[in-house]
Amino acid sequence: MSGHDFSRAETFPNSEGLQPLKKARVSLLLAFALLLFAGCKKKEPASPTPRQQSVIIATQTAPGSAFTMSLAMNPAQPRFARKTIFRVTLKQVSGAPADGAQVGVSLVMPLMDMGKNQFPLKQVGNGEYQGIGEFTMAGEWEVVVTASAQGRIGKTTFNVNAVE
Repeated sequence: MSGHDFSRAETFPNSEGLQPLKKARVSLLLAFALLLFAGCKKKEPASPTPRQQSVIIATQTAPGSAFTMSLAMNPAQPRFARKTIFRVTLKQVSGAPADGAQVGVSLVMPLMDMGKNQFPLKQVGNGEYQGIGEFTMAGEWEVVVTASAQGRIGKTTFNVNAVE
């Protein structure tokens, strides 16, 4: 034997003094579990405000272009790997809407060759054309819009930043 008398082990006459400590531990553990659960909950994105939904990025007439073009996107701040609605307003240099045009968009990443990323826009009326495209990674992009109607051609480049 080791010389210890275990038969005389001390016991607490009243263990109620430890109850508040146990309750505090349990409360702390439950609070931690609730925070962990709340942090893991999938959050639904807030519905976009009208400004986030679609905003005209720029209106410009490229040198030698037969058209003035405005570009709007939905969402206004595009995210990579998510669908973006592109809306182009096409006007003749005189200001009249240009209907009946063939309009297309090319998404070009100037710092890296990302391959062809082109899509057509369909006329929705009053010189407006719309289509859906997707930025394949975050970063700076050029949205190159080309249009042709009645033998006239226009091409304009808009700079856009796609985020994660």
